[in-house]
Amino acid sequence: MTMHDVPFLYVNITALCAFVLMFAVFLAAKKTPEIRAFLLMMVDCVVWIAGSILMRLQVWPGLNFWYYVSLLAIFSMEFVFYNFLHSFARENGKFMLTVFLTATFALVPGTLTGFFLAPPVPSVQPDGTVFYVYHTVYWHMIFPCVLFITVIIASLQLLGRMKREQGVHSSGALILFLGGVIELVGNLMQIFIPGNTFPFDALAGVIYAGMMVFALYRRRLFRMTLVVSRGILMLAVVAVCFLLGIFCVDPFLKFFQVRIGLGYQASLTVVSLLLAGMLSLTYSLVRRVIDTLFTREEQQNKLLKSFSAEVSQSLSTDDIMAKVSGVIQQELPVVQLYICLADEKGYTARYSSRPLAPMAFSISKDSPKVHYLEEQEPYLIMREFCATPHAISDWAEEKELFRRLEIDCVGAMRDGRQIVGLVLLSARDHGRTFSSAEMGFLETVCSVASIAMKNASLYEQMFREARIDALTGAYNYRYFVEKEEELFKACYSDCITLMFVDVDDLKLYNQLYGVEAGNDALRCISDELTLCAGESGTVFRTSGKVFAVLLPHWDAHRANVLAEEIQRRVRTINSTAGRQKYKPLTVSVGICAAPYAASSAKELMNNADLAAFNAKKSGKDQIMLFRGASAIPQKLAERTDAIVDNVDRGSDEYGAMPMISALTAAIDAKDHYTFAHSKNVARYAANLAVAAGLNNDQVRTIYAAGLLHDIGKISIPEDILNKSGKLTDTEYGLMKNHVNNSIEMIRHLPEMDYLIPAVLGHHERWDGKGYPRGIAGEDIPISGRCLAIADVFDAMTTDRPYRKGLPLEYALMQISQGAGTQFDPQLATVFIHLVQGNEMPLAGRLAGGHA
Repeated sequence: MTMHDVPFLYVNITALCAFVLMFAVFLAAKKTPEIRAFLLMMVDCVVWIAGSILMRLQVWPGLNFWYYVSLLAIFSMEFVFYNFLHSFARENGKFMLTVFLTATFALVPGTLTGFFLAPPVPSVQPDGTVFYVYHTVYWHMIFPCVLFITVIIASLQLLGRMKREQGVHSSGALILFLGGVIELVGNLMQIFIPGNTFPFDALAGVIYAGMMVFALYRRRLFRMTLVVSRGILMLAVVAVCFLLGIFCVDPFLKFFQVRIGLGYQASLTVVSLLLAGMLSLTYSLVRRVIDTLFTREEQQNKLLKSFSAEVSQSLSTDDIMAKVSGVIQQELPVVQLYICLADEKGYTARYSSRPLAPMAFSISKDSPKVHYLEEQEPYLIMREFCATPHAISDWAEEKELFRRLEIDCVGAMRDGRQIVGLVLLSARDHGRTFSSAEMGFLETVCSVASIAMKNASLYEQMFREARIDALTGAYNYRYFVEKEEELFKACYSDCITLMFVDVDDLKLYNQLYGVEAGNDALRCISDELTLCAGESGTVFRTSGKVFAVLLPHWDAHRANVLAEEIQRRVRTINSTAGRQKYKPLTVSVGICAAPYAASSAKELMNNADLAAFNAKKSGKDQIMLFRGASAIPQKLAERTDAIVDNVDRGSDEYGAMPMISALTAAIDAKDHYTFAHSKNVARYAANLAVAAGLNNDQVRTIYAAGLLHDIGKISIPEDILNKSGKLTDTEYGLMKNHVNNSIEMIRHLPEMDYLIPAVLGHHERWDGKGYPRGIAGEDIPISGRCLAIADVFDAMTTDRPYRKGLPLEYALMQISQGAGTQFDPQLATVFIHLVQGNEMPLAGRLAGGHA
């Protein structure tokens, strides 16, 4: 039997092509429950329509075989249809599915035996066409009909629940239901209309397939370019050409020959031209469809590829949010965009595409909109959401917020079922709807951004934890060192102020009330510092009881006002409930501002620390401002003598001279040369400090450090100290260790740890080749740099056990040659000018004149 013998066979073939095409297309789609159910339905439709075609053509193994195959697929259609509707409605219960599946299997024996419907009998018409006659025992069809009616009733109930629970998608469900009804009616018409030759069942199947695709599209479960690709469109052109050639050529030839009266050749020419015109028109339409559907998709794919590459390399949430905003605004018609990130409160606004837009809002995690995004779609269109039952429970405050911000769409950045952020969009045309392509683009952007945001958040959390003090929540010392250097460079052409806040008598506080009470006090003080600094400054805990506050673009006067406010707030802590029984908390504050009083980040830190030390020594609960360089007085020696004499008499606020005198006496008892050398170095370094413009506090520190800089030599054997020959490597190693020995002795002395930086740095070199730390340049404290020059100068010009003192001119030449390598070049130049200008009082054999 040929295809021409079966009437309307092209309808069946068209239906089969549609079902196969739908199955092939959606096989590549993301396998959601809805898509899986749709694929199962397509398989059933393909089996049904293919069996029907092969039955009509009576292909081997025969009419009856393909009839029963087709009939089994038809009777299975009810279960498959309800399964699809069940998945589409996202129902959880499986009871009705189990019932329908059992009923479908129960129909199999009656189907295969022909009890319900016997195979049709082919009837050949006079014109040679064949149609099929069904002999039906109507009461036998009660059982399949009961199943059909039950499925219809269950589908109506399911539709009602969908309307109540998901109102926004009820239109898509109605389309599916109507499509199922059309499919059932088409099959019943095929069976019960006597003498029918038109394949109503196949036509209903084609309509049903189209309605299912439309419902899925309305549900935004796929993009239209998934169904219609370039290849498929070209394949459609080929199919049209093929069908035109099969079904149109002969009728057209007969029409022009019989009705018009043209000859065969003329008719063939006319038909060929008509076909060429139709094919040309079809090709033009296909080209326009391709340009319309795929040009935008290609643009979106390029944007997404570039966006994915950029955000995958970023570990900054701020940078990722800016990139998300940029790519969305390039593709979607939005005028305003907000990004809210998850925190303890909910979803707090962290980014706006407009700098001046309001940002002081958050969305609760219990919001009906958030629940919808968790349970339903990864996006929410406000116009559609308002038609759902969820909108009834929407909060009035949140409604007003979205109305005021003119939000039209919300995208969820989801990590699995967890929402890590929300993207709020305000459309250019407020209240507009969004296409499936636009929502697909937004969903992809949010999906990529959620992964990048999660990675960036983890990195920032680790970064923060590595730089946060666990007790107070302030930044730690490690981050302080990094941040100070960074801000000092950033404020190169402006001022920057550093404030050290030292908690007074914290050790005594801990002894009186316990460590936990002391920790609680530190937390309270840290909180007050953070409030005072606000957005302008950064608070650090640099040691057990010392906080630092970095204030970029602040001068010393503003910092002093802030310090007074800090002290006032700390005093208010003492008046809080339950604290009256404790010792009052106070803080001593030291302030240094650059560039006026410091030329490097290291110097800024050292000077602020010295100011805080002076505040403690001045009676505590004080504010000390480190004064910058002053002009060199006309009588340099007089100023130096006044400062040094105060230290020698113990009349300065340090009160440490008795301890220093005792230690220098111990040095004198061990090695008189070291004692004399220490006094000379202290004087030379103090004069140099005054000439360099350092303030009185620094000069006093340098002088005291000069007296003790070689105290570690007490631990060196006398035979090495007084050896007249060259030291061995081992002996030299012991001699070099005197610096560390000095530090170990000084750090155990009460209130004298402020001398350690100077003592530790007096054997460092400007080029970094010194010891014990090997630091270079301005990383060496200025006090250590002053001592280094004074130490070398006195060592060269005084008699040693292994040689006589060197000439003054030679010593100055060595210092000049070492400027920039061994010594600070500026200080070396100042020192040489002092000696050559007779402004440096010389000691020992040089006192009477140059030797």
